[in-house]
Amino acid sequence: VVAAVLTAATAPAALLETGPSVAADEAALTAVNDGALASGTADRTRPTYTMVFPVDPVPRCSVLDNFGDPRSGGRRHAGGDILTNQGQAVFAAMDGLLTRKVIAGTPDARLSGNAWGITGVDGDYYFYGHLSAFAPGLQLGGVVRAGDVIGYVGDTGNPGPGNFHLHFEIRRGGARGVPFDPLPILPVPSTCRIW
Repeated sequence: VVAAVLTAATAPAALLETGPSVAADEAALTAVNDGALASGTADRTRPTYTMVFPVDPVPRCSVLDNFGDPRSGGRRHAGGDILTNQGQAVFAAMDGLLTRKVIAGTPDARLSGNAWGITGVDGDYYFYGHLSAFAPGLQLGGVVRAGDVIGYVGDTGNPGPGNFHLHFEIRRGGARGVPFDPLPILPVPSTCRIW
């Protein structure tokens, strides 16, 4: 059980101060794996990385196939968007460590608004943007399990008022890794429409 292994008190300080780095991601994952192995709760020879869909699909769920689409300033969209109603629950897609928290109104929140970054036990980095609010009781360095509520869908950042959606991004190998299209590996519920 990952939650018993790594907490804010035992997480590397570098991972929690100003955002993740590759070395800090690796240190956190090593601590999770070593602690789980020592406690007998994990078997490195048989990893079980289960991904869950990151949003409650009820009452509304439309998944946009928009990874790589052009964005302002010459950027490309580094994730996929999931359209919902305001306030629908957002779930951790993978077990991991809360390694970045972005708060709307701060300089680094111009695009994302309220957001969480989670370093998954699989070594990838999961980013959840445009949240209306964070789930109560969560803090940087906290451990989450796939399916835990981490926040609620909103329109903070740059989507524009009323454009409620979750920006969901995965980066291979950690926060500084290369983003890839999450749609092919997302377990999209049958009640969601893909556009």
